[in-house]
Amino acid sequence: VQAFVTWFDQPGRFAVIIVLILQLTTSAGTFPVELIPGWLKVLSPWFPMTYSVEGYKAVISTGNFGSMWSDVGALAVFAGIFLIATFAYFIRQPKNLLQEQNLSV
Repeated sequence: VQAFVTWFDQPGRFAVIIVLILQLTTSAGTFPVELIPGWLKVLSPWFPMTYSVEGYKAVISTGNFGSMWSDVGALAVFAGIFLIATFAYFIRQPKNLLQEQNLSV
């Protein structure tokens, strides 16, 4: 959410709402993945919420901590990618633009 809002401002907020709705649908948190259309099943591995739900289900239902740690690793990769991308955004900003933004706050 932070990365999209930082990069795109208001359109980023709209995109995040769409992404959150798609994540909720494809993560098997509300209903099984087998019931969703095929084109949504393809999106499932590309959303972080899928790994959160899989990790919770693994620990709660079977006590499989190995699977949970695998899902934590996938979530860490998502977090790292978006943190690096957000950091790169701020590095590329002109210094005077950043100073203007700080002064206007």
